[in-house]
Amino acid sequence: MSELLERLSVVLAARYRIERELGQGGMAKVFLAHDLKYERMVAVKVLRPDLSAEVGAQRFLREIQIAARLHHPHILPLYDSDQAGELVYYVMPYIEGETLKSRLARERQLPVTDAIQIAREVADALSYAHNAKVVHRDIKPANILLDSGHALVADFGIARAIGEAHTTSGHLVGTPAYMSPEQVDGSENLDGRSDLYSLGCVLFEMLVGQPPFRGSTVTAVIANRLSSPVPSPRSFREMIPEAVDAAVKKAMATLPADRFSTAAQFAEALSTPVAVAVAVGAAHAMVQDIAAAAKSVAVLPFENMSTDPENEYFSDGITDDIIAQLSKISALKVISRTSSMQYKKSSKKITAIADELGVGAVLEGSVRKAGQRVRIVAHLVDPKTEKHLWGETFDRKLDDIFEVQSEVAQQITGALSVALSPEEKERVEKKATGDADAYNLYLLGRFQANKWSEVDVQKGIEYYQQAVAKDPGYAVAYAGLADAYELLSIGFSSKPPVEYLANAKAMALKALEMDDSLAEAHTSLAYARWLGDLDWPGAEREFKRALELKSSYVMAHEWYAEYLAALGRHEEALAEIKRAQQLDPLSVPVNRAVGWVLYFARRYDQSIEELQKALAMNPEFLGARLVLWWVWIAKGTYGDAIADITREADRPGLRTVKKLMLSYAHTAAGNREMAEGILWELEPKLAGDNRLALLSAILLTAMDAKDRAFEQLERAYQVREPGLLFLKVAPWADALRSDPRYGALVEKLGLG
Repeated sequence: MSELLERLSVVLAARYRIERELGQGGMAKVFLAHDLKYERMVAVKVLRPDLSAEVGAQRFLREIQIAARLHHPHILPLYDSDQAGELVYYVMPYIEGETLKSRLARERQLPVTDAIQIAREVADALSYAHNAKVVHRDIKPANILLDSGHALVADFGIARAIGEAHTTSGHLVGTPAYMSPEQVDGSENLDGRSDLYSLGCVLFEMLVGQPPFRGSTVTAVIANRLSSPVPSPRSFREMIPEAVDAAVKKAMATLPADRFSTAAQFAEALSTPVAVAVAVGAAHAMVQDIAAAAKSVAVLPFENMSTDPENEYFSDGITDDIIAQLSKISALKVISRTSSMQYKKSSKKITAIADELGVGAVLEGSVRKAGQRVRIVAHLVDPKTEKHLWGETFDRKLDDIFEVQSEVAQQITGALSVALSPEEKERVEKKATGDADAYNLYLLGRFQANKWSEVDVQKGIEYYQQAVAKDPGYAVAYAGLADAYELLSIGFSSKPPVEYLANAKAMALKALEMDDSLAEAHTSLAYARWLGDLDWPGAEREFKRALELKSSYVMAHEWYAEYLAALGRHEEALAEIKRAQQLDPLSVPVNRAVGWVLYFARRYDQSIEELQKALAMNPEFLGARLVLWWVWIAKGTYGDAIADITREADRPGLRTVKKLMLSYAHTAAGNREMAEGILWELEPKLAGDNRLALLSAILLTAMDAKDRAFEQLERAYQVREPGLLFLKVAPWADALRSDPRYGALVEKLGLG
């Protein structure tokens, strides 16, 4: 047994049983040890006593300090650190795999798919570290561990915070075969682009089987790098996709300004459609799915612990706001409130909930409100192990509630190893209002509007109006007003949609004047421009802006999908609505919208499947049932439609709509006498209700009463009936397309 191993065994005997030496670097030795407290194998890294001079010790202590700050799935974490006498050490997980260096020594060249996967995972780790102002400075195969095929970046011992000067004279930091030109020159102002150069060299070696610059001595390697052009991996191996070749050469550009600006950009370049299709394929897609699941979260309804049950609106509001804050972070998949709220007061285990929602983490908590003080308890849980990833209790004044929400969001991103961009951090930290009473009124407004009935939405509008009266600068409350008016426009009121759309547009513009970063307001403005103004290009710009700001915003995905469907851009529409469904899998309206988009794409069997899924969640949801009837009729399964409509016809709610649909189904089935009898009965109601104009037109088109059908379509146009915007793709309108009046109406709708 070596002297160092003996000394280490003695000084660490109370906590660790040292087994054997694993290896040695230039400055430290690594030992395999048994953690007596947690019953696990660990690696203990110890600075060699003969190198505990000032420069070496400081470098090692910096490694400890930096390792403690970094928590990411592809960075080797720190378990423990300390100093025992002159021995300085820290403890890491013991990885039973191997280093990338060992694998390259054995295989020389890696499969392209494996090389890209490893490079992307290292780039992901570097992106996180660089956002934390840490540059690694020694990316090389020996510092990349492979655990079950996945990369872990080790040894941040020579890393340092960006801008910190390295004062050790004449000390070359890094490994020559992978060092950037500016690192070779001894620059004290290295940034993350130096690491990208090194990673480019590593990826080159994985693909080609040798480093990009070689030489018999360190001096020769450096000279070769500084004098030779950047080599092309494809010149050595033709099977390397061009997109990957271009990405490697860009990463290894001599000038930092010619490289990728960020590690995230490098990773993205390695996942371009060409690279994925040719190089990565299904295996890489599976890896990405796994990585995405780890960066996904569901916020369960926070429990109301207040003595007053009327404070339920407040605990629901805190839940909604935390979801909204997390949704501002593009790298995080956040399940929408509709699906999360399904688990209110649920006794289901977190593991089952996470499986149903497809997430890698669950946030749960409670709220206790008493006067002007509030206590929020939050816990982030890994559903696979039920281990708490993070937890905190906040006792604050009501005025401080926004700081709490911001802190919760940022702590969660840290726990899930998600880096915030400066813009996202600014949006998360932005305080919506400084008036606690205005915030309380806003929560009451949202609580009412979320009930989705005309009476409750109107109550919500009243509360929102009181909130902006308290704080005229409360942009989020104006966005709430815009959303509420749009709910009324899509069928929650008997008044013409055009009136509500004008109100929604005004409120959205007001909100955006105060805060252009509100995705909700951009979405409301998009909807108003689309349906109210028939400004299709303007609407699309707003939809895209909303999704740039908040990629997890379900309503933006849903409405943008319907917009795309109306234009006949069916593949794009299906991609958007499927994204909405992933973010809100238990939402009945979203599942109904999937069926709606598939109906216009004329994928009737798939549409039926999705609509029946929605109705299994809520058999009373007439919106899904109505679309299902249309799909059955379009498909020609008239018997299913007639039977289901007949069962529903005498049940409470929208009886006139149901009778119109029954007449339509009988007409399509050839039961003309039955259909005309129902229509005759409804004529007095149809004459006075513009909200029935579109359904009347659909029925009259099926009856081949085209003159009357176009009269009804004109009425629908005047009030901006939402369903009319789908005229160009609607199966029921096929019989009208040869009529000149159809072309004129399409032009008026901006669809020409």
